[in-house]
Amino acid sequence: MSRILLLGSTGLLGQALLKEIKSRNLDVIGVARRGADINFDISDQDALSALIKDGKFSVIINACAIVNYQLCEEDKKSAYLVNSRPSAILANLAKEVNARYIFISTDGYYNGDKDFKHKEGDKILLLNEYTRTKYCGEVFTLTNPDSLVIRTNIVGFRGKRDMPTFVEWAIDSMKNGIEMILFNDYYTSSISATQFSGALCDLIDKKINGVINLASSQVSTKALFIYKLAEKFGFKLNNAKEGSVNILMPKRASSSGLDVSKAEGILGYHLPGLEEVTEQLLKDYHALE
Repeated sequence: MSRILLLGSTGLLGQALLKEIKSRNLDVIGVARRGADINFDISDQDALSALIKDGKFSVIINACAIVNYQLCEEDKKSAYLVNSRPSAILANLAKEVNARYIFISTDGYYNGDKDFKHKEGDKILLLNEYTRTKYCGEVFTLTNPDSLVIRTNIVGFRGKRDMPTFVEWAIDSMKNGIEMILFNDYYTSSISATQFSGALCDLIDKKINGVINLASSQVSTKALFIYKLAEKFGFKLNNAKEGSVNILMPKRASSSGLDVSKAEGILGYHLPGLEEVTEQLLKDYHALE
């Protein structure tokens, strides 16, 4: 990697990726709507094209997304313009300037098989507008045979009070004794943004393409994840009770476990399990204090 363009550099993943890339003494330019090296909306095709054609980037990482499920349902046009359409443009631009394009996708494609670990080629199910737009982004990405789609479930800290992440919400609820419903039928392979960023940078060096799962090596329910988080942070769950993810609307695909054996084989090391993920989240939390 010589020069990297990181789209969505102020988000949960973008912040962690920016930090990891800089720690490797690599040249990186961050783009977001505000607060980045360069500020514009990813749906601005002219600005995007001009930057990439002039920037001499060797790698383009797209970490932009509207991840709010309800917002995607209510504003399907915006969801498409952010989650899908840019990949059609970026895949072509990357080919034109001889750069590698990497699209950060989702794990929300599977339902009804509990903690099963899904391989990259397994049949998918599109239950909501968020996953429909992310899958469309995948299809656009793969029109460039030298591009890479990453499926994952990332947890961590964003530091925006009005937009708490899942982990930030859980920690705040536990600290303040706020009532919580812990989903015991919602399975994911959640990995911290810090651990994901390190693994992604290692993976980029391997120059692979196609679709790959990059997540925790362990599948757990959201309930088990919060139990482990509470244990690590020393919190009590006095106002927590277990329940079903089916109370959420729009409907989620509840069996989002990922088989990461392909990534582990390429990387040459094991990806973290639940114990290591929650330990990293504790370290990241203390680093923010």
